[in-house]
Amino acid sequence: MELLKMKTESATHSLLEQLLLDQVPQSYLPNPIFILGSPRTGSTFLYQVMADIFELPFISNLTNTYFAENPIVGLALQRSMDVRMKYQSNFGKIQGELQPSEGSAVITRWFGGNQPSQTESTHIIDGQEEHFLETLAAVEWLYSEHPLLIKNAWNCFRVPYLSGVLKNARFVWIRRDIAATAESDLEARYITKGSAALTWNSATPSNWRQLQQLPAYQQVVENQFEFNKAIKNSLMEYAKGRYIEVWYEDLVRAPAEELRKVGDFLQLKQKKALAQGCVNEGMQPQIFHEEVLGVHDYLKDNNDRFKEYQYARN
Repeated sequence: MELLKMKTESATHSLLEQLLLDQVPQSYLPNPIFILGSPRTGSTFLYQVMADIFELPFISNLTNTYFAENPIVGLALQRSMDVRMKYQSNFGKIQGELQPSEGSAVITRWFGGNQPSQTESTHIIDGQEEHFLETLAAVEWLYSEHPLLIKNAWNCFRVPYLSGVLKNARFVWIRRDIAATAESDLEARYITKGSAALTWNSATPSNWRQLQQLPAYQQVVENQFEFNKAIKNSLMEYAKGRYIEVWYEDLVRAPAEELRKVGDFLQLKQKKALAQGCVNEGMQPQIFHEEVLGVHDYLKDNNDRFKEYQYARN
């Protein structure tokens, strides 16, 4: 009986999905917005605030959990509900069915999840591109031409594909001082995995196996370096004129100003005021002192390699 129920639900979701997809003109070109950022840069906060003040559709926990195969059905349900943003997160995870999700199940449905991410999960799975594009178009059509906002760290290595197949896609690169992100990545490893040396959070650069041979305090720095280098190079080569950079430090210092810049670049009107109290310093790691010193010593000893990823207030 349980199997029959699951099959019936799946068939119903597929039927609803097709009805929604059929409403969209075939010529409609979607304009999704991708937030890119290495782990621990503040991308979750930017995701929350952009979805909130610009009233953009996003993949919720509800859609990711129950409608990964038919995400437009979940997004249609979201459209009919009162979504109130909770400015709380735990290492990128936000509690609440209607809160923003990285959409791991949805994204994996289209792109897979083989490691290393930088080389094995950069393109759409064969046969999935049509569904991917139709879904993005349907979301935008359903939400009165408001583009879908997507935040998933694996997309940091997919810019060549995404910018090519989605000619109207735009990108927001959230940056943060490499020392702060490396320290925070160390903390995340200890808290979420119980170890820092033989674990990895989020997507993986092509050389992650080699990096795992290094001390943990060097691993996290090199991981940030690989992410930032890949994002920078791919945006410059494949998405010139279609991306904007935002530093987390500036976002915390002057949120209204930075969000205005983002809105102007994306040609989005701010629909809501920034919620009071949602911006704070946050993400201050509480990790082993020796490893923090190791991070800073390693950065200092290799300053020429890492200096462009250090924050310098203008």
